Amino acid sequence: EPVMFLATLDTVTKAKSRPVYPLYNGVSVGLNFADAVMMAFKQRYASFDVAVDVSLHNWFFPVLEAGIGFADATPANLNFNYRVKPSFYAKLGLNYNFLYKSNPDYQVYLGLRAGFSHFGWDADGVTIDSSYWGDAMRFDMRGMRSTAWWGEVLAGVKVKIVSHFSMGWSVRYHFPFKFTKGTPTGLPAGMNADIGSKPWFVPGYGASSPVTFTFSAIWTIPAPKKEHVKEAEP
Repeated sequence: EPVMFLATLDTVTKAKSRPVYPLYNGVSVGLNFADAVMMAFKQRYASFDVAVDVSLHNWFFPVLEAGIGFADATPANLNFNYRVKPSFYAKLGLNYNFLYKSNPDYQVYLGLRAGFSHFGWDADGVTIDSSYWGDAMRFDMRGMRSTAWWGEVLAGVKVKIVSHFSMGWSVRYHFPFKFTKGTPTGLPAGMNADIGSKPWFVPGYGASSPVTFTFSAIWTIPAPKKEHVKEAEP
């Protein structure tokens, strides 16, 4: 009996993480409208995007997000009006689903994104006070253009509502890789062209806060089910 017991222990192996769903498990298309909700509370900038992801084993989800961002706002504690005409942005990344062995209708995931946008912006009514002369200088910066590259770390959930329709939420932390400075026009003679040339709002990235959130309506197209063909009886 001791020998049989030890032999039984020797055959016990640690459970391995392995997929329980096929490699291709469907495609999902989501529309992020979180900023539409914020605009109802008088936010004057927004980014709207459509996201497409592919389910691999219900485990890994390559994601492409593309959208439009715009702004027409006066930043808090600043003295100018900032405008961005509707401009394109895109993000590419991957989600890791912790519930990969569970029902594909529900997800809890972490993800990474790399984002890009090239856009034009204006800053009107920039005012600089002179403590020496006791007066103020006011000017506009027009036709500024910038290119932005950034990364995102995010956590999110996806919940089935009915049939193939779901809702998703995510919280994201943004960090810049490179933001190019625009070259302003219309500055008073002799003024440094670098003044105020860093963009305040970047389409897809956001404004001053590094933390944003998404709220998405998602439609899932599941992978076609394979039909099993019975062998003909002799």
